[in-house]
Amino acid sequence: MLSVREALNLPIMSTCEIVAGEAGLDNLIEWVHIVDIPNAHFEYERQGILLLTTGIGLQNDDQAQADLIQKLTDEGFSGLVWSLGAAFTAVPDLILKEAEKHNFPIITAPKEVMFVNVSKEIIDRITKRQVRLLKRSNNIQGQLTEIVLKGGTLQELAEMLGSSIQRSISIEDASFRVVASHQVGPIDDSRKKTLANGRTPPDMAQGLIDSGIYNRLLHKMGPIHLESMPEIGLDFERVVAPIIVDREIYGYMWIISGDRPFTEFDELATEQAATVAALLLFKNMAVQEATESLRGDFLEELLNGNIQSIHFSEQAHRLGFKKDRTHQMLLIQGMPKAGGNGRSLYSSVQQWLLNIKARPMLISRDKRIVLILDSNDESGGKQIAEGLINDLSHPACPILIGIGQPANLNTDPDSLRESYQQAQEALQIGLALKKQNEYLLFSDLGLHHWLYHLPANQQDGNKFLGKIRELSAYDEARNTELVKTLEAYLDHGGSLVDTAESLYIHRNTLLHRLERIKTLNQINLRNPMHRLNLHIAVKAFRLNGG
Repeated sequence: MLSVREALNLPIMSTCEIVAGEAGLDNLIEWVHIVDIPNAHFEYERQGILLLTTGIGLQNDDQAQADLIQKLTDEGFSGLVWSLGAAFTAVPDLILKEAEKHNFPIITAPKEVMFVNVSKEIIDRITKRQVRLLKRSNNIQGQLTEIVLKGGTLQELAEMLGSSIQRSISIEDASFRVVASHQVGPIDDSRKKTLANGRTPPDMAQGLIDSGIYNRLLHKMGPIHLESMPEIGLDFERVVAPIIVDREIYGYMWIISGDRPFTEFDELATEQAATVAALLLFKNMAVQEATESLRGDFLEELLNGNIQSIHFSEQAHRLGFKKDRTHQMLLIQGMPKAGGNGRSLYSSVQQWLLNIKARPMLISRDKRIVLILDSNDESGGKQIAEGLINDLSHPACPILIGIGQPANLNTDPDSLRESYQQAQEALQIGLALKKQNEYLLFSDLGLHHWLYHLPANQQDGNKFLGKIRELSAYDEARNTELVKTLEAYLDHGGSLVDTAESLYIHRNTLLHRLERIKTLNQINLRNPMHRLNLHIAVKAFRLNGG
């Protein structure tokens, strides 16, 4: 493609002049179209058209002149070359004004400039540029394919791409962990911090999520161009391409502009490299899944109660599982906010365990991670869970961990299956209560365990649960947060200061909400029994999907 600015600098356009919309000179031209008939619709089947006209179809039609620029902008035209002398001696002021408003470039040409010559010159330039781009694209595609065929790595991919386009590259998994990088030229503080930490810093990641960038990537499933965002440390513009496997995002490829603007080739090469990265990840996944299938079969046998079978004993022996030891079940779930799934979290947990030289059995099941840990008491599970949350929790993928009680198959053949069910219940309760980056011990669930198993018909007659449901209906109808406010107030033991801080609201706002709750529910929040019953009711409401 060619920009309007580049077209204006062609020898054939040497006598032409930009008269409006100069801010749009970098609009890209994909083709040229000539329109010189009355009542023209100014439509074309593609974007980026440079329109050539004498304006003859706009004579004596003020409404058509007033609508022209908006029409061309809506249709995706890149600019307008207006030949003077045949129908107009100057572009009408109304059109010039609209062009400035929409940053739509208008170029005047003397009548001696033949449209056929302008069209030929621009199309020749576009065609030659496309041929050169195709040759370069084929060359880099060959290099990328060779990496796959030779069993290359993501690091080799980053180095090859960075060297080819002479820009700094980093490849991250879906939880923003850097898995490969290559530096060419200047980088900003954001990239320096990411490389130093091995991961996008949490505050920066939160800024990217809040800005909606990852929602755009999830929607487009293709590369997007980002202007600089100095408010979160991105001083250079970037291109980010999602690495997609089976319509799911498994990672991101980031390319920094450095000290020169991006080219069409840069973006094309990045898109090709992201596809190759997906192939490499898919290959690694296939190898990992083959090695994990034995552990998955073992878990299914365990959960189905087939631990007395010869097959189970053989699996346990091959996996190094000691039936005479006490074990504990942990269930880990990631809640990705920027693409990805349990696979990327599985890799992070696996690497973390290797780093601390821990060797529990790790199994992927139903988009969650099962961890079977040698542990004589609950301290082992708590220690692992705390470490995972401290080191792996991140705005891109908050995690939640449910922990079952220690169990020994020799003492009770069903105990480890029960530990799994306990971990699952703890996890489900944590999700219902909207917990993030926390672990829940089954033994600490207490009242939540009872409420979780309480039949619906036993809850419906509860007056206090009815009041919570009424508040929820009020919230939904008026877009308020009274249930959330009441829950936070009760969670913090009635402390106004702690409640206001947890909700990020002013103390007076909190008092106003509490007064509203009292009025609507006709309850006394100073009454200990009312508060106790409301606290239980709001947790029951959450556990039932409220």
